[in-house]
Amino acid sequence: MSLLHPAYRTRIPLLPILREKVGKVKSENRNATIDTLWNRPFAFLNLCCFLIFTNLGLLYLYPLALDAMGSDKHATGWIMGIFSIAAVLSRPFFGKLAIRKGEYRVISLGLLLSLAASLSYNLITELSPLLLFVRVVHGVGFSAFIAGSFSLLAREVSPLKRGSAFSMVGVSIMAAIALAPSIGETVIREYGFHGLYMAAALSVILAWVALVIGLRPATPLDQKGHHTVVRYLPLLKDRPFLFLLCSTLIFAHSQAIVANFLALIAAQNDASSGRFFFVSYFTAIIILICVGRVIDRYGKLLLLCMAYPFLSLGIILIPNTVQSLLFPITAILFGTGMGVLFATHNALAASHGSMKEKPAVMSIFTAVYDTGFITGAVVSGWLASHIGLDMLFISSGFFAFLGLIVAMFSHIKEK
Repeated sequence: MSLLHPAYRTRIPLLPILREKVGKVKSENRNATIDTLWNRPFAFLNLCCFLIFTNLGLLYLYPLALDAMGSDKHATGWIMGIFSIAAVLSRPFFGKLAIRKGEYRVISLGLLLSLAASLSYNLITELSPLLLFVRVVHGVGFSAFIAGSFSLLAREVSPLKRGSAFSMVGVSIMAAIALAPSIGETVIREYGFHGLYMAAALSVILAWVALVIGLRPATPLDQKGHHTVVRYLPLLKDRPFLFLLCSTLIFAHSQAIVANFLALIAAQNDASSGRFFFVSYFTAIIILICVGRVIDRYGKLLLLCMAYPFLSLGIILIPNTVQSLLFPITAILFGTGMGVLFATHNALAASHGSMKEKPAVMSIFTAVYDTGFITGAVVSGWLASHIGLDMLFISSGFFAFLGLIVAMFSHIKEK
């Protein structure tokens, strides 16, 4: 359908040129000419993200179950980190699978594996190889969901609205993480850890219902009249993309320390981790709602640099404020940095590569993000066993400043 009024079709000499340009835009991105970001698939994909990250957020409390089983901090770090290890190692496979089979099928596979893993936690009562196997299956399932959903977002959202789109996805994710730990603490008090695992399984079932109702399978890239070959190494030779991945790793590592060890430092000081999670992620939600259009209009890199000091200071202050009335202020600082950094990193990553390369680009980006959760869990678990939880948070906060240095003096560019 022409975008111009019929009366002007034969009176404008430049019409063939305009049609050619519009055709190119459509071939690159079907949503590039849509003025409104929200539509049925986007809304239900956001709902799926909310429910899957509710599943993840409930299991942020899993270190408490491990502690009850007699796990030390180092072992807890490895057990929590193996989830992300499985997610990282499987991500390139799912990036290619999204091209061959389509994102819908990859997302569906991820939900199936996540449901199986969530139910299987009920079978684990002690540290055993079965525990590691379940964590691996859960990580692979989460990896499939992220590979499919973020590839879909990168391909289908207009380049002019990526900041807003990933901000809204961030709202869904942050809302889930803000609510889930507090809900999880209540569920554990009333029904024990088995209740926690069943609540996590229920969230995956609801995500599957949202997927079936809101999205329809699309034709895979490999079946659209051309053969698509994915090569990851050429993408990594792109220096701006490589420096963006470095910044992403620092951000994810810093965020993972809070996700994996806040419950332990709060329990050590007879405080509630749920309150911090709620305040920080609620702050991130407000920030994401407000800055989505600002990111698209004024630039992602500027906001990236502005957000890192907030994240760093928020982590450094945790040990000294966890028992005080200033704890919500610390959570606000952390939430502000986390919200802006999530949206800007995702929007910058989605700007790289052609439409055919988007699944590969987002697979690499999200794999590096998950790698930060590996180092944040495993390396920090080892550090905590040697220097204690207080020094872990303080040193990790200073480490986060490296992200600011990378952003300011590297070759990260906006496209």
